[in-house]
Amino acid sequence: MRRALTGILLALTLTAQTKSSGPKPDKKDVPYLIHASTLVQTEIARPVPTEDGGMTTWSIPGESSLAKTPLALPAFVIDATAISPAKLLLYQFELKGAHRELTLAKNGAGETRPVLITVRNLSGTLYRIEVVNEVENGEYGLTIPGSNQFFCFSVF
Repeated sequence: MRRALTGILLALTLTAQTKSSGPKPDKKDVPYLIHASTLVQTEIARPVPTEDGGMTTWSIPGESSLAKTPLALPAFVIDATAISPAKLLLYQFELKGAHRELTLAKNGAGETRPVLITVRNLSGTLYRIEVVNEVENGEYGLTIPGSNQFFCFSVF
């Protein structure tokens, strides 16, 4: 009985330790794309929103983010101290000339819907964010509603 209990406790300890194994982000409050044992920092953009009627548009210079992933189901890790990962939303940007653009209705209604993601705590302030359904190639950004800060990346 004692051996069985010891074995179970050892297994639980090893499971708890492997939950947060892997590379850790260099910067706090910045999502990093997970590429096997490597992390790729997302592009931090702070576009100034443009208001037009009931719509808000964010425009980010450049046709493509410098942070890129070939994965149709991207996953991220974030060491969150000032950001609430549970509030993050993922949107796909439209390419408009030499910039990426996102337009959302102020009241939350409209055609643009966030991409479904899950957020789970790995340990302490370390969180894993995963895209639930495969996404198509394109430009994407994580943001918190009401913020003008985006964490951008490209899926190719």
